Amino acid sequence: MANVLVIGAGVMGAAITVPAVKNGHDITIAGTPLDKEIIDKIKTSKIHPNLNIELENTKAINSEELKQDDFDIADVIVIGVNSQGIDWFIDLLKKFNAENKNFLIVTKGLYINDLGNIDILPNKIIQNIPYLINITAVTGPCKAIELAQKYITNICFINQDISVADKLSKIFKNEFYIIETLTDLVGGEFCAALKNVFAIMVGGSQTYYNDKVKIYNPESGIFSHCVKELAHIVKLHKGEVSSAYGLPGLGDLHVTSGTGRNGTLGKYLGEGKLYSQVMSQELKGQTVEGAQLIFDLKNDLIKKFKDGTFDKESLPIFFELIEVITDDKKLTIPWEKL
Repeated sequence: MANVLVIGAGVMGAAITVPAVKNGHDITIAGTPLDKEIIDKIKTSKIHPNLNIELENTKAINSEELKQDDFDIADVIVIGVNSQGIDWFIDLLKKFNAENKNFLIVTKGLYINDLGNIDILPNKIIQNIPYLINITAVTGPCKAIELAQKYITNICFINQDISVADKLSKIFKNEFYIIETLTDLVGGEFCAALKNVFAIMVGGSQTYYNDKVKIYNPESGIFSHCVKELAHIVKLHKGEVSSAYGLPGLGDLHVTSGTGRNGTLGKYLGEGKLYSQVMSQELKGQTVEGAQLIFDLKNDLIKKFKDGTFDKESLPIFFELIEVITDDKKLTIPWEKL
């Protein structure tokens, strides 16, 4: 029996506990300061309010209630905060000793490192805490609500030391949580973050030509070109192209563009609406991960296109999306450049 500590009480952090509980393990979920209502609900009813499921064999606490013992007994610590919460998570780790512990990160995102380059979030965490930890990334197609309801979910655990990924997978894998272990941490994490960007264009292709009837031919073509551009970016950052064509890239793009906020934003843009209009009306108050990532990386992306690291001929869809989001221009699908 293993002890699983989850930091962050959002849907992904909570959903990944479901297969672990099914396998007989003990769970502690520690909510961030933004999760207090969720934690209160779990404490009083055992129900996660956003997943609407009972969290069995689970202790819920607020982050202020965390003790060193919670880290000491943990066999794995799940990083379940969103990308905006990573700095908070780093500050939290500095208050405790989790040296040599195994972590799983379900957070999707990239950041600009001290050298001014795009980098993966595991590196940001490792470089900003005063002791060594080991981080395995969870990537691939996963809707939290489906995992929580124990529908078959096929994802990846990625660690440069595959023996660590294999070890952690044994805690979670079962008949409905199918885990492929891989070693391409860079490629997997770039796919996990950037598929949200490309999902916007796939969503746009679903309404660009007809907002009344779903048209499949344009969407299929755009989907293929998005995967190709994703592979190009992964290769430029020393990741493995196979990640883009596997579960971390192609698989995750499929599920993300079909449902969720990124694809939804794309559908509205495909109807001719501007990004600013959609975010002030239909998606008001919501975070669209792909758009947020473009803003987070904006300066470096512009720099890369100017210095030739990225070129518009190889990445026409990516460049179009950057302009649509940052310059608030109407979406066009650049078929003539594909």
